[in-house]
Parts: sequence; structure tokens; C-alpha cells
Amino acid sequence: MDDRQLFETYKETVYLFCRYMVQSRADAEDLCQDVFFKAMIADRANVQNPKAWLLRIAANECNTFLRRRQNGWAKELRSFMLGMPLRTPTVEETCEHREMVHTLHLQLDKLPKKTKLAFVLHYSAELSLPETAEVLNVPLGTVKSRINRGLKKMRQMLKEDPSASWKGEETHAGAKG
Repeated sequence: MDDRQLFETYKETVYLFCRYMVQSRADAEDLCQDVFFKAMIADRANVQNPKAWLLRIAANECNTFLRRRQNGWAKELRSFMLGMPLRTPTVEETCEHREMVHTLHLQLDKLPKKTKLAFVLHYSAELSLPETAEVLNVPLGTVKSRINRGLKKMRQMLKEDPSASWKGEETHAGAKG
């Protein structure tokens, strides 16, 4: 089958498939052109079922198009969000945050060295538990137990510390793991 016969025989099938996939007449026409261009420059010597072969090319083209369109939307949304003005924290919020960080650092310094190191790697450096275990060159279970012991000790110290105005809050609310 030559290029013209291939196009005349399957143009409507490929177009309808593309239109269904991308929900746009103009985009489907462009994709249909791309499909037939790729089909015409490809080696068709081993193609046994031209319809299935063309629809496979069309599916790949549509998937690529949809992925690019989705990425474009995500970039536009990100650009829009980055362009929005940021809310400036109040003086009270800034002071409370500084106090909380200061208290947390004081309590963190009271932890045993190995526990503190696991804590800092996991929560401050944002390493996963397996990554933390790899850095410390200890088993994963050891890292988990050090972090668990550290959390318990921090909760206990914060309950006992009258200067910690936020002691009732969960100390690992932002923790991952």
C-alpha cells in the first residue's frame, strides 16, 4: 500500500481517534497530520496490520500532546501562584515563631548526640528514613528507634518546660516518614 492509499483508507479513523482523545477539532487535525507524516517516513515493510499500526502511532502522539498540554497548564498555574503577593506575617507571629524555634533548639541540644543527629538529618535535612540510615551507617530500625525516642524525650521536655508556650502542640506535625 502506498502513502496515498494509506492516507485515503485510514484518515477518518485516525482523525476520529485523535479527536476523541484530545477533544479538539483543530488539535486532532494537527495530530492526524503528524501521525501520517510519521507513517510515511517510517519503514512499513514489516507492518502486517496498518490500521492497528497507525492507531498505535496516533495513541502515542495523543499521549505526548496531552502530557505537554498538562505540563503547560501546570506551568501556567505555578507562574500565576508565584506572581501572587505573599502574606506578610504580623509582628506577633514573627515573635512567636522565633520563640518556638529558640525553644526547639534548646530542647534539641538536650537530646543525646546520636538521637539529635538522626533528628536533624530526618527533619531538618529532610532525608527519608532509609537515607538517614545510610548517612549514619546504621540499620533502618536503629534510625526509627532513635527518632521515636527523640520524639518522646522532646514531648516530655516540652511539657516540663514552662517557657514553651506552644507545648500542647504536636512537635512532629510536619514530620514525614
